Amino acid sequence: MSIQKILLIQLRRIGDVLMTTPSIRALRRAYPDAHITFVTEAPSDQVLQNNPYLDEVLLFSRKNSFWEYLRFLWRLYEGKFDIVIDFFGNPRSAQMSWSTRAKLRIGFDFPGRRLYYTDRIPLGVGARYAAQHKSLLLQRLDIVVDSFKLDFYIHEDDRKYVERLFHEMEIQEGDVLVTLSPVSRQPYKVWPPQHFAKIADQLIEKLNAKILFIYGPGEETFVDQVRQSMSYKALPNYPPPTLGQTKAIFEKTTLHLGNDNGPCHFAIAAGTPTVAVFGKPKAINWTPPNQQAHRAVEYDPGCKQQCTYPACTHLNCIKGVSPKVVETEVFDLIRGL
Repeated sequence: MSIQKILLIQLRRIGDVLMTTPSIRALRRAYPDAHITFVTEAPSDQVLQNNPYLDEVLLFSRKNSFWEYLRFLWRLYEGKFDIVIDFFGNPRSAQMSWSTRAKLRIGFDFPGRRLYYTDRIPLGVGARYAAQHKSLLLQRLDIVVDSFKLDFYIHEDDRKYVERLFHEMEIQEGDVLVTLSPVSRQPYKVWPPQHFAKIADQLIEKLNAKILFIYGPGEETFVDQVRQSMSYKALPNYPPPTLGQTKAIFEKTTLHLGNDNGPCHFAIAAGTPTVAVFGKPKAINWTPPNQQAHRAVEYDPGCKQQCTYPACTHLNCIKGVSPKVVETEVFDLIRGL
């Protein structure tokens, strides 16, 4: 079978799209001359726009009308793809896969989606890093992903932006710069702001660290709550950066501390040591395995395996994470740098 065109699908979220990048890299190595297209949604497309292993990024919008959606499906059909790999596996992405009529359509064996794919891959037994899990789909092509390093290629203008920002904030080379991201739109991922504040104060007091908050549009409230609980001053707020600019910030950061969110994965992609606080999600799914530079702290109140959210009202999985344990991981990691 001659492979000339490959379609990859991961509609959202930003972290999940990043988790596909090791598979993209392996596919390009296996099919150096193929035209590889990736379908995703905004703003996740920003992490793929400069990826050298892709030829095309198609942007899908959930706001499309019914007729616009049909036109999008027709565009996929006209693409005449040889292989489709659906990393996402929800009903819409499965329908997109089916609409291509590609001879080889690979997806996970989710209930209710079997007829959309020609080849269904078992979900596997046991928890594993998300990038490893997604790479299971490549087994059908006899492709082995041997590295799970995340790829996020940015433009040089993003780095120039950070140089200007750091100059304005008087951040100098050699400073202990700790980025802090207390944000998440999921309540089960939001660690209490007073805990972040306490650790930030200790970093300033003991290491003369500079604390730079990482946040997106509309997320300033999370930052304000931490600031109000701090005894010392962190660096001032600044206009929310683009995803590429955020990654450029991490390239110059000593350590990143935050909730389980997109910025944490950007920091990992930048090679910045991380300490992430987990609630409902399992830390093993979102933490690179066998890497001491990336630490995860989680707490199981006894119900994580049978989580009832949103019926759950106590959210003890995130509220019960020990500040002392997080503090220990942060300082242990910094001491080892």
